[in-house]
Amino acid sequence: MQNLIPYLNFYYIFVLRKHKYLMKKILLFLFFSQFCFSQQWSISFAERSALISIYNSTSGEQLWSQKWDLTKDPKTWYGIKIKNGNVTEINLRGNALKGSFPSVSGFSKLQKLDLSSNQLYGDILPAISSLTNLVRLDISNNRLTGDPTTAILPLSNLQEISVGNNQFVFADINTFLQNFPSLKVLDLSHTSLTAVPQNISTLTNLESLNLSNNTLSQNFSKLSPLIKLTELNLSGNQLTRIPTELASLTSLTSLDVSHNLFSTNYATVLTSLKKLEWLSLGSNQITMFPAELTQLKDLIHLNISDNKISGGFESLLPLKQLEQIYLDKNLISGNFPPALLQFEKLQMVSLTGNQLSGEIPENIPALTFLENNRFTKQEIKNFILREKALADFTYSPQRYDEPKTVYASLGGSASLPQSISGSDYQFAWFKNLDQKTAASAESYYISRVEEEDYTDYICEAYVFEKLPRELMEISFFREPVTLVKDLATAEINRDLVVYPNPATDFINIKTTKLDIEKVFIFDLSGKLLISEKSRRINISHLPSATYVISIKTSDGLKSFKFIKQ
Repeated sequence: MQNLIPYLNFYYIFVLRKHKYLMKKILLFLFFSQFCFSQQWSISFAERSALISIYNSTSGEQLWSQKWDLTKDPKTWYGIKIKNGNVTEINLRGNALKGSFPSVSGFSKLQKLDLSSNQLYGDILPAISSLTNLVRLDISNNRLTGDPTTAILPLSNLQEISVGNNQFVFADINTFLQNFPSLKVLDLSHTSLTAVPQNISTLTNLESLNLSNNTLSQNFSKLSPLIKLTELNLSGNQLTRIPTELASLTSLTSLDVSHNLFSTNYATVLTSLKKLEWLSLGSNQITMFPAELTQLKDLIHLNISDNKISGGFESLLPLKQLEQIYLDKNLISGNFPPALLQFEKLQMVSLTGNQLSGEIPENIPALTFLENNRFTKQEIKNFILREKALADFTYSPQRYDEPKTVYASLGGSASLPQSISGSDYQFAWFKNLDQKTAASAESYYISRVEEEDYTDYICEAYVFEKLPRELMEISFFREPVTLVKDLATAEINRDLVVYPNPATDFINIKTTKLDIEKVFIFDLSGKLLISEKSRRINISHLPSATYVISIKTSDGLKSFKFIKQ
């Protein structure tokens, strides 16, 4: 045995040396593998993994509009910017992200985060407060809840905070605003504000402020110190005037006060805002252009859609810089307003949803939108044949006929009319305005009326024609025709008959056994309109509508509906 010891020692030494050599090879292999792997991507393994986590947790592969190819370097991924080996910007705005707010704490050098206009829900993760280099945060237009104050307040370097149009509830909005001395952009839209926050007045570097879709009614003086403000959005606040406290904001170039309750004497402050280039007064109750508009010599864009404007376009002629004007959904009828052809710089005019008709002028702006008016096929064709070069000219669909009511008894027949005819048209009828029926004739005939047939109908008359240089396609939609139950036979009581129904001038009550004590006529809101004791009642002064007649007799009160034509 002793003779074997030298050989065993030699063997162990050999094995140990061999293993050392193997271990060195393994360690070198691991080192070079890790080195090569780390050089495969432009960012660290940890940051790449964090990006993939965002992708997976918000249904990237299934829902994203712009997907990521995970086999490629993150620097090629949509919305990702990388600098010096770190992710510095994540911009996935409007990219169909869906899920709870993703974890973003792994990006220590992140400066810009935009996850707006997606379908994110739940609270903001508190870990976002670790992103101390963040200068831009936009998480607006999602479904986020809770109070974001704790998560965002530590980010004192922020220059933009956009949290609007979520379901946030701030316990103390003034605490939220107290720590951002460099803030330039602030979006607090749809955050249930009833007053302008006190601490907004301390944000003297603000350049853009969105307080839309709240119910602001006080503290507008807190906006006065914001003299650097160039963009202000106060739309959707039920305001009856533009706050006069804005007079000090002489740097404003953009003002949105649409979707309020303006009618008259609402625009006096505009005379102080002479630098305005963009103004929206859309969706109010405005009947004429405010005289103060003439002071806005730099105005380029004017939106006064969805109001009650019918004329007065000449009053806009002092606006020499005007390039775009939106006049959709007003009460403009007749010929194309000639004053709109006198603006030398006007590039776009939108008159959608009015009641224009007649000849379309040859010198309309390069971008002209005339759909949903009352132009005929021939009027549109005549203009197209002039072959004027336009950037965009929209003319389909058009409307025709006036709204109409057709009466029919249950079980009887009914024919719904429309005025366009001719073999060059293809007709389609829609029930409930959007459910296409099988009918393709000029009129819509119902042989046996059932209860479900009492609704609104429209007809599309489609025509196309190949012109020398283009194909003209137009859809004409008649205004709705409503099928209404003829109540003349339906509203008969054994002892009482109310006729005629529908009625025009008088409504009569016939009874053989009962004495009439009193007759009441109400509108459908319950407002009493007529009260008298008579069997023949004059209703000629009532507007066309459906009413309720209640007749008090010795048997009690009996009520019927009737229609005034």
